[in-house]
Amino acid sequence: MKKIFTLIFACIAAMTAMAQSDGSTVSKTWGLAGTGTAADPYLVSTAADFKAMAENCNADHKGTGEYFKMTNDIDFGGTADSPAQLPAIGKDGNAQITKIAYGFDGTFDGDGHTISGIYHTENGNNAEGKYNALFGCIDKNGVVKNIVFSENNHITSYNYVGSIASLNMGTIENCSNYADITATNFAAGGICGFMVNGNGTVKDCHNYGNVTAMTYASGICGGSQSGKSITTYSYLIEGCTNSGNLSTSNGLGSAGIAGSYSGAIRNCTNSGNVDDTKGTAKSKQYTAGIVSCASNAVDIEGCTNSGSVNGVKNVGGIVGNVMKGDEAATAISNCVNNGAVSGQDLYVAGIVGNSARAEGLVTVVKCTNNGEVTSTGTSEFIGNLRGNTTIALGDGNVIGAGLKVLPLDPTDTTGISDVNVNKTVNGVFLKNGKIVIVKNNKEYTVGGVQMVEK
Repeated sequence: MKKIFTLIFACIAAMTAMAQSDGSTVSKTWGLAGTGTAADPYLVSTAADFKAMAENCNADHKGTGEYFKMTNDIDFGGTADSPAQLPAIGKDGNAQITKIAYGFDGTFDGDGHTISGIYHTENGNNAEGKYNALFGCIDKNGVVKNIVFSENNHITSYNYVGSIASLNMGTIENCSNYADITATNFAAGGICGFMVNGNGTVKDCHNYGNVTAMTYASGICGGSQSGKSITTYSYLIEGCTNSGNLSTSNGLGSAGIAGSYSGAIRNCTNSGNVDDTKGTAKSKQYTAGIVSCASNAVDIEGCTNSGSVNGVKNVGGIVGNVMKGDEAATAISNCVNNGAVSGQDLYVAGIVGNSARAEGLVTVVKCTNNGEVTSTGTSEFIGNLRGNTTIALGDGNVIGAGLKVLPLDPTDTTGISDVNVNKTVNGVFLKNGKIVIVKNNKEYTVGGVQMVEK
């Protein structure tokens, strides 16, 4: 009898040991080791743990106030020949973008670990093909941080496609994506597909993968929900970088940082090449180094583009187009474009291509264009700073050395602090508020109707 009790106690001890990891018991609600506190977070160690999170995340149990942490690199084991689909934690709450019941609402720390081996192939216009990423939706209190999504992944899905989140209302921070991302329909982002309900932050994230979509492909976020249902806009993309190439299959909406977007973008950098010229749509437009099409609550500051921007209409080194939105006055400020910008139709510029708002409501302030701007389209809607006279020029703008004077460049000191003349290029320039003509390596100022050699 004593041996029997000994055996029973041994079995119980073994079961207890199996139910523990680093001293934490297994959660009955999540199926993960740990208690979910900041000191003893739920531990995510395998691909099965991610799937358990997806299966157990629901409207009544979405992780609010709970903590999760990756303990090691995780390989989902998928290949092109044997695909592994995304777990899409919180996806089941996304009936449609205007009716989101819930998303993941806890704090998930990747702790710098790497995700690999996901080859996602579900891309139909159905439940399986929508809202796919590691997190199908991040709720307002949700935080997802410190994840590396390796190049040994590939995502192809229908809409709102990203590596970290499909829909985001919370915070994504310090995450990196190296994988190629494709949306067969609408809105792909290297980090996040779309931000919704007026809320969402993406901070200090980096994309290195190529991003393509039918409409709106961007290095960081495909865009954000806007319209009458949104009363306040708290969207923010800050301190993010993209070096992946961006393109769309219909020619609408490629950009280095964000696509169809309402909100703030600050201190972001793009070095990837942006190309919307190969699209199939009759109207190819909204192509930019930073934001393809901005509307409502526009706040773009301190951003730099060095990638080439190649589009058709509404093309800008920083912003392609500013929509009417709430018709508020806004300034695109302290931005620099170093990349070549080319268009084939109306509204092509080094900083902002076009504004649909009333004249003077959109202003370019303290911005610099160093990239060559060209267009094969209507010649009068092209400029080093703006592509339409509806866009005002504030103080402190700079047109870089050696750039050709374009039709929408100012003819006086308005909006210009300096234009550096390259004497190896013949042409008419502005320099310190004066008209300057360069011919045969000599610089002339204009006095009356005669040219006077300096």
